[in-house]
Amino acid sequence: MKVLVFPRDSNPYQDLLHDELRRTGVRVHYLGELTFSHTLNLLLLPAELAAWRLAGARIVHLHWVWKFALPGGAWMRRPAQLWFAAVLGVVRLLGLRLVWTAHNVLPHRPVFADDAAARRTLVRHCDLVIAHHSTALHRLAALGAVPSRAAVIPHGPFPAPPLPPPGRSVGPRTFLFFGRIEPYKGVEDLLAAFTALPGGLDVRLVIAGSCPDAALAARLKASAAADDGVELRLGRVRDEDVAGLFAAADIVVLPFREITTSGSALLALAHGRPLIVPALPALAGLPAAALAGYRGGVTGLTAALRAVAGWDAATLAAMSAAALEHVNGLGWTEIARATRNGYATVLRDRGGQTGERVRLDRMGERMGLDAAGGRMRERVRSLFRNVLVRGTFLLLANTVLLAAGGFAFFTLAARNYPVEAVGWLTAVTASVNLLSTVAALGLPTTLLRHLVKADDPRRLAAIAVTAVGAIGGVLALLSLLILAPLLPGGPELIRQPGTITLVTVLVMVTAVGGTLDAGLVAVRGTAALLAKNLAGTVLKVGALLPLVPLGFTGLVLAYGGGALLACLLGGAALWPRLRRAADRARPMELLRRYLPFSTAGYLATALGMLPSTVVPLEVLAVQGPQAAAYFAIAFQVAAFLNFIPSTSAQVLFAEAQRISLRRYLRKAVVGIYGLLVPAVAVIVVGAPYILRVFGDAYSAQAAETLRVLALAALVGAGNYLVDTILISRDRTGAYVFMNGANAVLVLGLVAALLPYGLTAAALGWTLAQGLSLLLGVGVLIAAFAPGRRAEVSAADR
Repeated sequence: MKVLVFPRDSNPYQDLLHDELRRTGVRVHYLGELTFSHTLNLLLLPAELAAWRLAGARIVHLHWVWKFALPGGAWMRRPAQLWFAAVLGVVRLLGLRLVWTAHNVLPHRPVFADDAAARRTLVRHCDLVIAHHSTALHRLAALGAVPSRAAVIPHGPFPAPPLPPPGRSVGPRTFLFFGRIEPYKGVEDLLAAFTALPGGLDVRLVIAGSCPDAALAARLKASAAADDGVELRLGRVRDEDVAGLFAAADIVVLPFREITTSGSALLALAHGRPLIVPALPALAGLPAAALAGYRGGVTGLTAALRAVAGWDAATLAAMSAAALEHVNGLGWTEIARATRNGYATVLRDRGGQTGERVRLDRMGERMGLDAAGGRMRERVRSLFRNVLVRGTFLLLANTVLLAAGGFAFFTLAARNYPVEAVGWLTAVTASVNLLSTVAALGLPTTLLRHLVKADDPRRLAAIAVTAVGAIGGVLALLSLLILAPLLPGGPELIRQPGTITLVTVLVMVTAVGGTLDAGLVAVRGTAALLAKNLAGTVLKVGALLPLVPLGFTGLVLAYGGGALLACLLGGAALWPRLRRAADRARPMELLRRYLPFSTAGYLATALGMLPSTVVPLEVLAVQGPQAAAYFAIAFQVAAFLNFIPSTSAQVLFAEAQRISLRRYLRKAVVGIYGLLVPAVAVIVVGAPYILRVFGDAYSAQAAETLRVLALAALVGAGNYLVDTILISRDRTGAYVFMNGANAVLVLGLVAALLPYGLTAAALGWTLAQGLSLLLGVGVLIAAFAPGRRAEVSAADR
């Protein structure tokens, strides 16, 4: 059994528990320690989870959430909370079981914008919540966080050397506070209570521990300076000095204002020291015979200190014996066994669905939903039980997510990286998309059509991924070594350390990722597709700013890191969904059997990719990396307009199989241009203001280019319709011809006009789209000539 633990903490609790778990055969691995950067480790956490999942890990054990905090102060708490929820979603997506030990009901210091909401999110995702005392579960329930499965496993004892009983030393009665000093621990209350003791008592107070709160430390120093009986030792106490502190103390005082679990109390008991503690429910499990309890804040604490100051050595020795008897009754072996049993339980039965349904029902009751609302909710549930509707909605959401993520990525890149670096990146991404499409060999289509019905789907997916990755790597290497030196600045770029390796890996990852995406769609894993792309997008955008010092290499690392994470998560999500056959077919036999025979469709797809992927390379070759960056940003903004005709064309293709193409075509034209014309007008008028988001240089250099590209969308929409009409009526040859003709026109006219500037290049793109549309109309007339009218009518019927 492999268990992934997060985060690692200096608290000896973890080492004691995990050492004992290892003796039972559990293999424990800590997460979040890949690099020296806390932020980078946090961003890499989903990739690390995916890698461990592929290596066979099944359990994630979360102890505290403080390590999810992001640098930057309070304004980063909301992003930290969103990333926390995303990581929890990745855990669920990967099929990992989540166990959380509730050391604290809420963090003692704010970690997220809304820590209570984050706790509810955490508990919803948990397969098991471990509490050291039942009061923690009651307090969680009061927050609205009711776990689907919970276990109460006590905190184990800390090892301690044998010490002489307290009360026998000559000198003042010594009180000790030991542990990390935080506001909730009430050390200021302890100082106030101690200074309020009447004169004449032979007492002494030692406060030892680190205090990360500078303001609190200053107040403690001021209070301690006013009383000679107080010894303040701020700072981390060395391990070898701990026993000496407890040996010199007669009783340990822990004046907590609130607490869930106290390791300090157990450490004191392990050293045989009695305790003065407040009457808090979370401390009810401590041995009463070893305690001096109090109520009433500072007043009650003062009374307790005064009473203990008068106790004799025999009373303190009896309390010490009770403390040792209590900790000796606790054993890490039993605690580890109970924890392992919890792991085994959640692996056998994930559970939680019943608890979730109860929580939703109670929520509905609290909101006062009436019968009409219930009927509406049931209609929505019924709609989304339809596989086609749910899959279409999730794929549309995935498209919007990728577009928005790309926009955010290039916006941050344009504002924080040199223009030349952004220009080179646009060329790299365009090349990667083209090479990965060529490398795919149509195998994504193969998985879409045959994966579910294949005799050995797992073997088929593995062979497809391996073939696509290998071919993509070879194509990337050849392109870099042959073509890159011909581009301006190319020789210097490829001489940068790791550039060839980075780009080659990026092509392989992109090609493999597209193949895995097709597999997820085939097995109805569209929710996993959306989730893994969300994680990849967050990493891609989030890694941009930390990698600014690396320049172009940092851009490629950020872009590639997001793609790699999405690829790993896609593989981890797809693999468990695939059945493995007993008789494994040979790789070449599978490829021969399932390699797509629709060479025309594959060729048309590759030709259709050429304009959008080769034009950025043309701009780079002729105008240089700065101009490539300006053109690419304008091109990306204008590309949002293509969502309107492309989406409508997909719907038209689907509906053309059911109703008359001619009747639905009119509706499609009205719908497309009814949305497209206002959108184009907005971009034409607001081009300088839109580009100012990326920086003033982009607004000054690319505004006219963006206007021309936006107008090109009006013509390009007609080409989408022409292609849809051709493929919906199986005019495959004409469809391939149109894609090839469009590629030749676009690349030729852009290359011819590019020496005259970026706006001229955009004009070349627009003219090419117009000529393609005229050619397309001619092809339609020829394809549906009067001699073929009967065939068309039959198809429409």
